[in-house]
Amino acid sequence: MFLYSVYQPAGAPDAAERSVFVRQGFDRLAFLLTPVWALRHRLWRMLGLWALWAVIVGVLASTLRLDAAIATLVYSLGALAFGYEADRAREEALSRRGMLLQGLSLGETPRDAERMFFDRINAKMTQDAPMPFAPAPNTPSSQEQRL
Repeated sequence: MFLYSVYQPAGAPDAAERSVFVRQGFDRLAFLLTPVWALRHRLWRMLGLWALWAVIVGVLASTLRLDAAIATLVYSLGALAFGYEADRAREEALSRRGMLLQGLSLGETPRDAERMFFDRINAKMTQDAPMPFAPAPNTPSSQEQRL
């Protein structure tokens, strides 16, 4: 099972439909294809950092005349950092866009986490709701009032 952070827009009537589930932990796509991943999630800062890292590695490799294997290793270390920081970058971007952290959920897939999260919310809402025809506590029944 994986842990997901749940973000929703603040005060929006359709907040449940616009929920975003961010998986916590290492992101393989962010590691392998950082620019594609950053474009997909509209993370322009992450894309800029990746471009800067790629330029730095390229300049270092050419000026120091590094072997291709060593240059690839240096680039991979940066890509590894992007993979580990991907969830935090997404969470920061969502917060900047006005989304609020609503809670955490577990699931094998984002769909499982979504189902578990909203099932828990619905169960809490029905548990907290007053029973429609229950007598108020500590009030005498109509027969006790007549006596």
